[in-house]
Amino acid sequence: MNIQRDCYVCIYTQALNITKRLNLDEYISSEILRGTAKILSKYDLSFMPPEIAKEVYEFIEKTLNIADPFEKEKKEAIKKALELKPVLEEKLKNSKNFLFNAIKIAIAGNIIDLGVNQSYDLDEEIRDIFNMQFRHNDFDKLKEKLKEARMLCYLADNSGENVFDEILVKSIKKLYPEIKIYYVVRGKPIINDVTLKDLEGLEINSLAEVIDSGVPTPGFHLKFANEKSKEIFYNSDLVISKGMGNFEVLFGECGREVFYLFKVKCDVVANACGCKKGDNVILKGEK
Repeated sequence: MNIQRDCYVCIYTQALNITKRLNLDEYISSEILRGTAKILSKYDLSFMPPEIAKEVYEFIEKTLNIADPFEKEKKEAIKKALELKPVLEEKLKNSKNFLFNAIKIAIAGNIIDLGVNQSYDLDEEIRDIFNMQFRHNDFDKLKEKLKEARMLCYLADNSGENVFDEILVKSIKKLYPEIKIYYVVRGKPIINDVTLKDLEGLEINSLAEVIDSGVPTPGFHLKFANEKSKEIFYNSDLVISKGMGNFEVLFGECGREVFYLFKVKCDVVANACGCKKGDNVILKGEK
């Protein structure tokens, strides 16, 4: 998905919000904002938003000499999600439509996106979670693919959201114990996307093989992916992709079928998939 005019404003606003969140002084804030504007001016409409975001965030990290500006927020999001996990698992255990509801839980976790949302209410998101409605609902197609799959590539998105992914991955393993699952994460810190370091000591490591993709963009951009993660992506019987960033770089671009699970959080992505902002999506993307 190529960048559109709203994307320039969105990325610039992300830089502005970082200066406010870190309580930077006017001098450093000005340096970051002028540098961001300079980066944005280099890119025409042939590029994807995550490609541009990569350069902007690398510039901010270099300017501030901070390798992971969202480290604190990521840890807090994971802590909060872990507190909610037993409640969600208990709800799921006693529910009908076990797999469908596990997918709803995973999608609810996608609200934890600090690139788009400066704040979010996770408690509100899960309050009535099993009544979640969908604009696109290709669940039946996804379920049929799962029945046949022996190898699943699960593309992760944000920290905190990964805990909700654990519930879905565990549910898939319960229903289809023979399936081999690869949980693919970012190669370095970028916004609040999840990395290997963020997953240390978490249950996902016993449920799936966690793979460092090598990708430095907020989305599984194949141009930056290492050979191992590309091999898994193309050789898997099924790919599940979480979040808008992965959708932005893969939809219509990757040459294979992918099932996208996410909450629509901006008008540009909404237009691309025929939705409205706030809609929930289970979308089968064709080759």
